[in-house]
Amino acid sequence: KLEEQANPATEIGKAWSEYLAAPNRPDSGEATLRQYAFQFAAFARWMQEKHPQAATLRDVTRAIAEEYAASLNHGRLSAGTFNKHLNLLKLVFRVLKDKGRVTVNPWADIQRKRNVAQGRRELTIEELRNVCQSATGELRVLLGLGIYSGMRLGDCATLRWAEVDMARNIIRRIPNKTARRNPKPVIVPIHPVLKEMLETTAPKQCGDYVLPEI
Repeated sequence: KLEEQANPATEIGKAWSEYLAAPNRPDSGEATLRQYAFQFAAFARWMQEKHPQAATLRDVTRAIAEEYAASLNHGRLSAGTFNKHLNLLKLVFRVLKDKGRVTVNPWADIQRKRNVAQGRRELTIEELRNVCQSATGELRVLLGLGIYSGMRLGDCATLRWAEVDMARNIIRRIPNKTARRNPKPVIVPIHPVLKEMLETTAPKQCGDYVLPEI
């Protein structure tokens, strides 16, 4: 009892900050951590509402975990989102196992949902042409960046003018996907059609991003 008073089990309300400070947690990127924080906060709110007497991580039983899992997938979440949510909770409980005095991870054996891939087909050339011709404003430039640069959506949406060299007709961009482990810029030539779009956009912009609204 004295040991527990000196080193109390981790409270659910403090678990996320403890997770961030834990030296044995995975080295996740900022976007991933934001999503994790959102998911864990949803669980913490649910616990406060449904089981306020269970204040610490070790108070979360398998029955409580199953109840929460059932509340997640009442037609509101896709299988993939449901699985990611439970996997995050399993991860937090695993990382904080010792500090939280967790003897059994209640999320470990909960059945994940089968993620059935949805079939998609590529747009035909005519469909793609119609979409591009109908687009206006920033959406038109976004589509142009995607088609003529081959960059991923996130890179197109967050492209900065400092990365666009109109004089040399190149885009110099460190892709978001590889920025943390390999911060090496990729050089992308600017297609004449894309350059015309950017030249039309540039005089209207004085900010940092090529597509500030997007």
